[in-house]
Amino acid sequence: MSDFYSQPFQMEPLLIDATRLAHQELLGLAQQLSEASAALDARLSPLTAQGMSALVMGMNCYYSNLLEGHQTLPIDIDAAIVHLKQNKGHRDLKNLAAAHIETDRWARSCDLQSMPLTEFIKNSHATFYDNLPPESLLLVDGSSVVPGELRHQNQNVIVGQHVPPSAESLPAFMARYESVYGQRLATATRGGIYKLDAVMASFIAHHRLVWIHPFLDGNGRVARITLDAMLRACGINSAGLWSMSRGFAKTNDTYKQSLAGADSSRMGDLDGRGNLSEKRLVEFCRYAMTTAIDQANFMAKLFDVKHLIERVATYFQLVRRDLRPESARLYIHAILTGEFERMAAKLVTGLPERTARKTLAALVAEGFLVSDTPRSRVRAGFPVLAMGSIFPNLFPMGMIN
Repeated sequence: MSDFYSQPFQMEPLLIDATRLAHQELLGLAQQLSEASAALDARLSPLTAQGMSALVMGMNCYYSNLLEGHQTLPIDIDAAIVHLKQNKGHRDLKNLAAAHIETDRWARSCDLQSMPLTEFIKNSHATFYDNLPPESLLLVDGSSVVPGELRHQNQNVIVGQHVPPSAESLPAFMARYESVYGQRLATATRGGIYKLDAVMASFIAHHRLVWIHPFLDGNGRVARITLDAMLRACGINSAGLWSMSRGFAKTNDTYKQSLAGADSSRMGDLDGRGNLSEKRLVEFCRYAMTTAIDQANFMAKLFDVKHLIERVATYFQLVRRDLRPESARLYIHAILTGEFERMAAKLVTGLPERTARKTLAALVAEGFLVSDTPRSRVRAGFPVLAMGSIFPNLFPMGMIN
């Protein structure tokens, strides 16, 4: 195709109609995803979930950047999370890891039930690029990315074989995007079929946002952050315990092929009624929703109590032999209960009181236990250097240690 898209009807279909054969299948996948995500949420106490959510934020950063061809080390991501937790401000640390973490953190604070989708998308883009050094805004063709601004004037682009809409038509395309998917999110809170329809629409919206390619750069990252936010608005993965970006990165070739496939034009009278292929869009949704289910189930398996206890015990017995083996009891107790009083260390470990206090203090110093003050209750922390052993395969082999 040599001409640029210029009319919003050219990105139809924007939904899979209830009259289509694939509709029930995709609703079934949406139901499976809802159940898998809820089952994971139920495994963790709220405070443990809060700590794990920060680790998953780091996973989002690692895998989303990896999809864009950038490898940010987990240790650097962890440093960015700590830096931002200490409220040092983004001006003190501007790099790819900090930019993604700050954007993800901002996105999690938003409510798409009260914020227009297009506003969220623009602000996500602005937050990401505002947290990068100025030289990172310069593109190879000499142009510059303007944080939060759509392509404008003559900023037409070609992405592989795909020719996105013309810059001049972007406001109309984004308005149509907003009207369709914003309406679906607005009804998600009704539950039942409305929620499942909104979940399905969220995955369709992910492709259509990538297809529109509204910005000069950063479209993939923003689209994945937007998908996460839309799923949260549907009540899916609200605690942030599994990573969609990990799933996409683990199946990188299929992800990109499925996205490209859904760019295809309609293939005959049996391929829906829109300008683009409904069949290929269904295939993308089937792949993406199955991938999401796999990620929720993967994280749930990591919190299977029997195997988790075994991995923690092995870690403190064989890997961190400088720490007492009874440390495993304290760490597991924190994970399972959410938090506990420091004085309970003696009872949990079976150690003499002074030894128990020293054991707890060592875990706090290492980040396995965290607290708001030196005397307050402790809860589980998730130090990235230990995660390769305790929660294997969160990151690729060799990326942590």
